[in-house]
Amino acid sequence: MTEQTAVAEVADDMIVKMIVFAIGVQEYCIPILSVREIRGFEKTTTLPFAPPYVCGAINLRGIILTVIDLAIYLNVPPQTDNPRRVVVIVESKEGVVCGLLVDRVIDMADINMNDVQAVSEEGSCLGGLVLVGDRMIGILRLETVVGQLVGDTVSE
Repeated sequence: MTEQTAVAEVADDMIVKMIVFAIGVQEYCIPILSVREIRGFEKTTTLPFAPPYVCGAINLRGIILTVIDLAIYLNVPPQTDNPRRVVVIVESKEGVVCGLLVDRVIDMADINMNDVQAVSEEGSCLGGLVLVGDRMIGILRLETVVGQLVGDTVSE
């Protein structure tokens, strides 16, 4: 009986709570522990010479944050007339805080990391795909997205 309990505890460790959002018709997710807050989309201040996927910057209670349009970043036509677009404020493991503009937040899901199907692209922002019910959800590598942002917009 104790072996079964130990196996169950190991299996539970592979479950990660994710926030699920849509970009166009595709659904993606990131770990909920990386999310600081979700805000309505507001006008951004344009950043000169920024990559095309950078919407601009917003003032979040005195902190200036860069906002990434995930639709443009993922090469999906943005839904600019969608009133449900929101900015998900995230923090990377390195402590970089930025906003991700998404078309809509759908829900939260418990993702078993053992069920994730890897994608073959090395250095891709997509960590894998997972089936939740009958929905295929892409798991974004937040560190890759934020790392590319920092690498592209910060020059020394």
